[in-house]
Amino acid sequence: MAPGSPGVEEDGGDDDAAARERLGQEPAQEYPKLGGFRPAQVGPVADGLVRYPSLSSSRGLLRGADYLGTVAFAMSGAITAGTVGMDAVGCTIVGTTVALGGGTMRDAIILHKQPFWVEEYEYLLMAAAAALATSMLWPTLPSDGYLKDDNEGEGKLLWAGDALGVGAFAVIGCQNALRMCLHPVIACTCGMVTATFGGLTRDVLCGLPKETQGNGRIMHSHGDLYASTAFAGAASYVFARSMALPLAVRIFSGVGISVGLRYAAATYELGLPSWDKPAFRTVEGAKASSSASVDPAFDRVDHDSSRASHSSTRQNL
Repeated sequence: MAPGSPGVEEDGGDDDAAARERLGQEPAQEYPKLGGFRPAQVGPVADGLVRYPSLSSSRGLLRGADYLGTVAFAMSGAITAGTVGMDAVGCTIVGTTVALGGGTMRDAIILHKQPFWVEEYEYLLMAAAAALATSMLWPTLPSDGYLKDDNEGEGKLLWAGDALGVGAFAVIGCQNALRMCLHPVIACTCGMVTATFGGLTRDVLCGLPKETQGNGRIMHSHGDLYASTAFAGAASYVFARSMALPLAVRIFSGVGISVGLRYAAATYELGLPSWDKPAFRTVEGAKASSSASVDPAFDRVDHDSSRASHSSTRQNL
């Protein structure tokens, strides 16, 4: 979910030129600096990713987790769109929006740059292909509990991919802000936006949940922890960075905190406190209150008097 930023050094501490040659990276590029904040003791390793997934470094593993999360998010969006009656095109659009929407909002709104997938177009192709394939094949898949559960929803593997994606997106979004010398709080916010605002857009497009008139599940108490887990993962990365810990420790701490909190929230139904809303504060209560407050007799008299007034006015004219 982030541009393929060339890192200054790899985990072992090689010099800049040697690390880039070994990893096959492009020459170093200067990132625009939106802020002047640079925390002390950031260590010798810059925040960034290799261009493609790799098992040889923490950056490569993070890129791989980013790919898996992109596919999982696209599939989840397509499934949600299909359940509300959208066709293959609608499912593809919603699935792609879920996978790329958070990073797009981060880049366009907060960081003031072109969306990452304009340069790294493989993300657009990957998300669209996963969403389209899901919309076509999902109804035919068996409910084995791993890919699809007994209620035709997402199974354990998709849930795991979603949780891993939240952690990876949070760390990568945070890295994008830190490279531009923004304040750590802004960096954590970028991580949360990257990980969750694609899903928020999905809920609005699909009108979910119904009881909140499509205002987004991540902001309501009936769901488990989601956005806060992404923020916590980004905060963990920022803290490890401020302590000048190795890059691998920074990445695994950020992703691990997010995934661990998501698992705990789903297992123990953890959520943040919310008000016990009286009936008239809910959508159903507001509708009932509105319908009960109208006096049909008064409404008829009011309309009759209004018509009489208009008739008198026409006669006077």
